[in-house]
Amino acid sequence: MGRHRLTVALITLGLSLPAVFAIQQMKPYYTASSALLMGTRQTPFRDLQATTSGADIDMVVINTQVSILRSPAIATAVVKQLHLVDDPEFREALEHVPLKAKIMNTVFTITGHPPAPATPLTPAQRLQITAMMLTNKVNILNDGRSYIITITAKTADAASSARIANAYADVYLNFRRQMKVAATWRANSLLDDQIVPLRERLRKAEQAVEAFREQNGLISARMEQQPGPGGGGVDMSTVADQQLTQMNQELMVAQGILEEKRSRYMEVRDAARNGTLGSLPEVVAAPLVQQLQTQRAQLSSHVATLSQTYLDGNPELKAAQAAEAQVQRQIGTETARIADSVAKDVSAAQARVTALSRAVDALQHQVTSENQANVGLRQLVSEANAARAVYQDYLGRFAQTSTQAQLQEPEAELISHAETPLGISGPPRMQYMAIAVLFSLMLSTGAALVIDRIRNGIRSTSQLDSVPGLFTLGLVPALSGGLARHYRSGGTSSAYVETIEAIRSILCFGHSRFRAKVVLVTSASPGEGKTTFAVSLAANTGRDLQRALVIDCDTRNPSALAVVGKSDRPGDNTLPLNPGAGGLTRDVLPGVDILTLRPRNERNCAMVSPLELSRILAQFSPHYDMIILDTPPVLAFPDAAVLAQQTDGVVMVVKWGLTAPSALAEGMRILHAYDARVLGGVLTQVPSRGLEQSERRQLGIYSQYGLLTS
Repeated sequence: MGRHRLTVALITLGLSLPAVFAIQQMKPYYTASSALLMGTRQTPFRDLQATTSGADIDMVVINTQVSILRSPAIATAVVKQLHLVDDPEFREALEHVPLKAKIMNTVFTITGHPPAPATPLTPAQRLQITAMMLTNKVNILNDGRSYIITITAKTADAASSARIANAYADVYLNFRRQMKVAATWRANSLLDDQIVPLRERLRKAEQAVEAFREQNGLISARMEQQPGPGGGGVDMSTVADQQLTQMNQELMVAQGILEEKRSRYMEVRDAARNGTLGSLPEVVAAPLVQQLQTQRAQLSSHVATLSQTYLDGNPELKAAQAAEAQVQRQIGTETARIADSVAKDVSAAQARVTALSRAVDALQHQVTSENQANVGLRQLVSEANAARAVYQDYLGRFAQTSTQAQLQEPEAELISHAETPLGISGPPRMQYMAIAVLFSLMLSTGAALVIDRIRNGIRSTSQLDSVPGLFTLGLVPALSGGLARHYRSGGTSSAYVETIEAIRSILCFGHSRFRAKVVLVTSASPGEGKTTFAVSLAANTGRDLQRALVIDCDTRNPSALAVVGKSDRPGDNTLPLNPGAGGLTRDVLPGVDILTLRPRNERNCAMVSPLELSRILAQFSPHYDMIILDTPPVLAFPDAAVLAQQTDGVVMVVKWGLTAPSALAEGMRILHAYDARVLGGVLTQVPSRGLEQSERRQLGIYSQYGLLTS
């Protein structure tokens, strides 16, 4: 691409300079953003969720809210709120006349048919157009990963951008709030219409319950209304129900007491039979029995003491024994009395159980008859409960909608107000300029590539080898600075010189099929660098302290001397050639002589005669180590093909990217027609860029040795 630097530079400048100028003329603008967070304030009304509560927030809902914000209705409301119709920026846009209209008006005026005056816009039209312009200046965006909606306004005034962004948020929030309030009031109105008939229905149902009670004598145990499982109802339990329940409880208690008394009685009877009444718990626990037992113990102890001292007939001993017997009789009497009281308790408990059983049977008959009437009562009570539940539900809804309608908040929150920007937000001129320059560079590079591809010349040694009968001897980079710079004494070595040396080495020391002392250099077409290569090949021979002769056989356009900066002067080509004659120029470069051949008749620029060339070669061959013949292009003139018979071989010079494979193949066909020995081809003027990997690596080796790359 380096060979197209000028093309790339011109195209880049031609495209980027107008673009940079246009970017510099762009008007600055200011942006301000406000942010809304969706789904943050939901006011559920329990049973009113169907009409006023917010839907679940998902991306569909978010996109819906974005569409609402972008709607013309919101834009129109913002225009009205901020009076943007009178804003200078929007008013200027309304009054702006397009360029097309200006041109048409000018044309009509010049032709003598001035256009009719434009009809002024009505206020409604101005409002609509301003809303459309505002829509283009506001960007509503959700990033798809959050519930935040960003509102960005872009205008030519910083304060106006902030006002518009905040107004959009305010109008949207008010719009959402009004929607919820309107839905609440609609629900309130519908509920109000239903409450009166529901209240009347409940009243009639409760009257029917009371009338049925009075008709069937169903006296309620509790006259007040009690909450029921269905949300409220009338207590259907009667006095008989309550008495039966109480009697059943008392009967169960009495039966338990009876069983307990019977069990104690059985124990007392068994103890009486066994003579163990004194061991009964009731007897042992009786205070009188305990007192008597204590007295008996004392008397027994006293009797035992007296028995040891007195005889049985002692009065004091007899008195003590009589007192002990009296206490024992008292204990027996008290024990019998306690046993008799247990039997009386059993009889009393049995009597109470019998009385309670008769009362329960009577109440059961009464409750059975009342239950038959309660079947109808239950149906009436169920209807009353249903009416009460519906009425209370509607009454609660009505109270909620009446008291909380003004508390409605939109399901969104303004989390960030738009602040007045402190500086210009855009346009980003430097970025635009960089993009313009980069785009221009890309276009110019593409144009250079297109130009490069249009030229279908040979560009690699592999293409050169693919031509039938041609072997690549080497490639030579483009020459810069003239031959004298490279070959005069003290000249620096370079990649150019080294590549020529590699080719000369093949011709001097390579395989026998490549060795040649007399070499004919030609090309398929003019301008491929054959003369420069021929002189360079001779100059490399001179660098090796040998002598080389370049014979310029192009009688129509001799140019060998011009390559080394020498002027061509007429000389004598008469054989044997005089070394001092003008045709031979000595030491044009170290070790290099140039012989310029001319036709004998100046009016007839015919080619050099093969016989004459044979004589010249016979004369000069002993004095030179290498002789190079520079001949005209083979496709233009037959000189190279004819004179090739007098040489050791032909070297075809091919210019990189210029010589077409078809032209080279045609040139080879002509040489083969004359049975010319083709030593190989040389690819000349090879650039440092645009090469295949093998050629690029081959030339890159020279830079590692500090050689010039050109």
